[in-house]
Amino acid sequence: MITLWRIFKTGFRNIFRNAWLSTAATAIMVVTLLVVTFFGFSAIFVNNQLAEVKSKIDLSLFISDEATQDQTKALQARIIAYPEVRSVEYVSKDDALLRLAASSADGKKLAESAKEIGNPLPASFEVKVKSLDNIKTINVELKKLDSDKIISESSLDKNDANRQGIVENIINISNGVAKVGAVVSALFLVIALLVIFNTIRMAIFTRREEIEIMRLVGATNWFIRGPFIVEGSLYGVFGGSVALILLLPISRAVGPFITQRLNAGAAIDYFTSHFGLAVLATYGLGIFIGAVSSWFAISRYLRLK
Repeated sequence: MITLWRIFKTGFRNIFRNAWLSTAATAIMVVTLLVVTFFGFSAIFVNNQLAEVKSKIDLSLFISDEATQDQTKALQARIIAYPEVRSVEYVSKDDALLRLAASSADGKKLAESAKEIGNPLPASFEVKVKSLDNIKTINVELKKLDSDKIISESSLDKNDANRQGIVENIINISNGVAKVGAVVSALFLVIALLVIFNTIRMAIFTRREEIEIMRLVGATNWFIRGPFIVEGSLYGVFGGSVALILLLPISRAVGPFITQRLNAGAAIDYFTSHFGLAVLATYGLGIFIGAVSSWFAISRYLRLK
């Protein structure tokens, strides 16, 4: 236990022996962790937006006015039993008129006009599917369930390209953000590894006489190597602490803007509810970078027999 304490104490003291190099290593660690956090938040935001858009897209099956109540209920039961269907909601002609009136000022005017001529709006089934990837196939299969032929048409018959295009665009944006985030984060991770690697290398060269004396008096290899591992890990701890401290004013300054302009409230709530996990991930990544860099440095430049 005493040996372990001495290793940690020596590693902590080594940071202040090369103050400028330690400052540079900590700074690049802070930038790296902030970049990784930014792209992590961006990925959460885009995925939430994609999920929200998908949840609003449904498959509407319009029912002819001649359909009886028994035919409608029977078809609804067959649709809800279909494996790829998540839910089915029946929208009557009156409900469709009320929805149109509540949609906008223009919608209200159209609803009044439609009411005067006897409400030509059709009843419909609003079908939520489990996956939008196969919505075209689902559309065809659900029409086959209509043994009484009461479905006049579906929403995909009208604006399939538009609906599919919205989802495809968001998926492309999500994939693009993920790729850019991975490349930029990897770049800064490499930079952080190199900076800490060179910092530990300089520390080994600076202490080469002290290391030789420790060898002569019988110090174990791990007692000599341990402080350098601790030193690198502490860069991760310090960098993670500074990054988390900086995130507080940044989130307060940017939060209202991205909530109002980008509708990022769900992503912020998710990040806030998992803040403890984010803290652990930040420190874990920082310590990992520091420890790995130090291990490479001592493996390369600290030859012990």
